[in-house]
Amino acid sequence: MSTIGGGEDFKEKIVSTISRSDAALIFIGREWLAPVQPVGKARIWEANDYVRAELRAALARPILVLPVLVAGARMPQSEQLPEDVKAITTKNALPLRHESFDDDTENIVATVLDVPAKERPWEDKGTLWSKIAYGIGGAVAALAVVVTVALLHFSILARSMSESIGEAGTVLVLIASVIAGVWLGLAYEARKRALR
Repeated sequence: MSTIGGGEDFKEKIVSTISRSDAALIFIGREWLAPVQPVGKARIWEANDYVRAELRAALARPILVLPVLVAGARMPQSEQLPEDVKAITTKNALPLRHESFDDDTENIVATVLDVPAKERPWEDKGTLWSKIAYGIGGAVAALAVVVTVALLHFSILARSMSESIGEAGTVLVLIASVIAGVWLGLAYEARKRALR
């Protein structure tokens, strides 16, 4: 969580944010369980790892916890995870692949909105629902990119983005990425509609 400000309690901020959420998307990439040197174990095994803390907080609440497997990642086995987050392995994961990005994004949005496949109003191209779904899909994709960049930043520099660019800068990056994602999603929806 790169939006945790200076002096804020890390654990309290995570629990507070998750407690206001109706769903948690857990993006799992191919390097999610990669060993970190010098300990030689995945970062999620560290007791104070923020991804582990967020996952633990989400699993403790009666909300949708949706694992999203990015770019061909595989769901971890229960024995690969600490006891307090093993429950993620019992959740049905959805893929997010480059080659089927549109369909995968629609499936993720439908799952979050709890809309059965037969009742997806946005699949009628050109409707308001279509625009909303593509806008949300674009925002989700943009946030996934920001989270990936934040994780890379943290793994390389061992500090959060907010420590590097300040809390205001981090909030600005998040807002700008969501706006850009929504705009790109709407532009993509309009282009698809024009090609039909």
